[in-house]
Amino acid sequence: MSTIQLDTVVQQGPEQLSCELDGETVLLSIQHGQYYYFNQIGSHIWTLLRTPRSVAALCDVLTDVYEVERALCEQEVLTFLNELFTDDLLQVVP
Repeated sequence: MSTIQLDTVVQQGPEQLSCELDGETVLLSIQHGQYYYFNQIGSHIWTLLRTPRSVAALCDVLTDVYEVERALCEQEVLTFLNELFTDDLLQVVP
């Protein structure tokens, strides 16, 4: 299985249900029957991934909104997205 890189285009996977509660997201993986909880930033990322976008483009948005250095943003986002991908919550868009 490949890993998510900066030029990878991703979007939310189809096998999940999610809802936002007070700026945070609760997600249920239908495939695995597992719940996930995203804080405010994770929720923002999840919302942005309703439409396909590259990881680099995602980091462009996040560095404009949050006070974070680009390198740290890329590292943290790649870690987060690779975890979601491993858990079948993301789709890679060709």
